[in-house]
Amino acid sequence: MQSNPLVSIIIPVHNGEKYIKESIESCLNQDYSPLEIIVVDDKSEDNTLGILYEYQKKTNILKVIPIEKQNGLGNVINIGIKSSNGKYIARMDADDIMCPDRIRKQAEYMETNPNCVAVGGQIDIIDEKSNNIGHREYALEDSRLKRNRFLFQPFAHPAVMLRRKTLEEVGLYPEDMWKTEDVKLFLTLSTKGEFANLPDTVLKYRMTFKTESQAKMVDHFNKTNEVRNWAIENLNIKPTFRESVIWGIQKVGVRILSVLPPTLFMKVFELSRKIFS
Repeated sequence: MQSNPLVSIIIPVHNGEKYIKESIESCLNQDYSPLEIIVVDDKSEDNTLGILYEYQKKTNILKVIPIEKQNGLGNVINIGIKSSNGKYIARMDADDIMCPDRIRKQAEYMETNPNCVAVGGQIDIIDEKSNNIGHREYALEDSRLKRNRFLFQPFAHPAVMLRRKTLEEVGLYPEDMWKTEDVKLFLTLSTKGEFANLPDTVLKYRMTFKTESQAKMVDHFNKTNEVRNWAIENLNIKPTFRESVIWGIQKVGVRILSVLPPTLFMKVFELSRKIFS
């Protein structure tokens, strides 16, 4: 095993001028090397590209890829992965902030746990002004994570590091999907190896609600259910009796909670996640 394998950070962005500087700075301030940062600009219409090109002039580890508008986040991420060289792929969103030791800790875990195909960590939740407004805990062990794979995501997607070899075996990210590409990917990867989360906080996850609506949240839940049903049919993994019962409660609960304001909706969701997981 390499002592310090190359890690590729993949950041998809669309109209991210407001937060992209914080995101890039947090990548550049990692206490680990070698790194490459690949930012795929999904046809931004603001000054995102201008900001990125300024950073690209200052460092040789940042690569900017401008592309035409894609039909899904998975499409954008895959363009970045195909242009990368890392043994491990670290995901990151353009409005989030990495903790300085994230890459080092996740790379060390992957190197010492060769059966692990994906490792995440705990996250702080921040608002538009980067103020800490909450914290989200994820289970650590493979058995607990897969125990709830039909109910909750095992990772915060922007906080996950993936083993490139396994990612390529499953054909990279699913494409042409709306906000459920990670659901399908993680269900697929769950059949290929072990999952883990570090006990450490690895990311500050920005959560805003200006553009969200209850209708979008319900639609996202419905599309997630479609992917879960696909996994049952195509991956030969079945929800346990416990998962089936809680899944049924979720279906009813989401429709009841859809009348709540988005912020309250998310608070109730977080509470239910703690209770059921």
